Amino acid sequence: DMLIRCSYLKLAMTDGKGSALSETAKKLIQDEVRAEYFGVRKVITSKEIQKGIDCEQTSIDLLNNVEFRLSKPYTKNTERKSNKWITGECDIYDQETSLIRDIKTSWSLATFPLFATNADDYEWQMRGYMMLWDCDAASVDYCLVDTPEHLIGYEQRELHIVSHIDEDKRVKSFVYRRDMEKEQRIKERCEQLQEYYNQLKSELGIV
Repeated sequence: DMLIRCSYLKLAMTDGKGSALSETAKKLIQDEVRAEYFGVRKVITSKEIQKGIDCEQTSIDLLNNVEFRLSKPYTKNTERKSNKWITGECDIYDQETSLIRDIKTSWSLATFPLFATNADDYEWQMRGYMMLWDCDAASVDYCLVDTPEHLIGYEQRELHIVSHIDEDKRVKSFVYRRDMEKEQRIKERCEQLQEYYNQLKSELGIV
């Protein structure tokens, strides 16, 4: 069966009318079947995504400094885990505290989430990681670090060169606690999506 990536759970968990799948969730599966049918996957790129890739370790270093983890620093997780429903690769897993840390490198000072309204986009992703790593909590950690010069372009440099700002002002964390009822909802939704996936494959004659 097809496994839903944790990063796509926000789309998968959107609700349709009654017990029906939402059009957003259906499109997620349609895109997967389309990629399998033609053998080509759409690659999404942007300067914001590229900064997240290029600056991930810098953001992890910033988090370590702010949380005084210099003697036992957080390190990048490279293990992907899967179960019957989902698959994912979290950024950091701290076994001692049973805590997932997920790094979100902000594009600029203007997009850094200073207020507690911006992490909701990642709630289902975090719940997926908690399922896979069997841990108690997951933290979305927004980090504000200097943008590489070649990505800034014509934007205002003062919004991108931020290392002179106190480090503790440049990390904002939002913690989610494990919720077994919501995990059950993930399982049920993924089973619905797997059924829809198999239906579409059958229509196209994909074995």
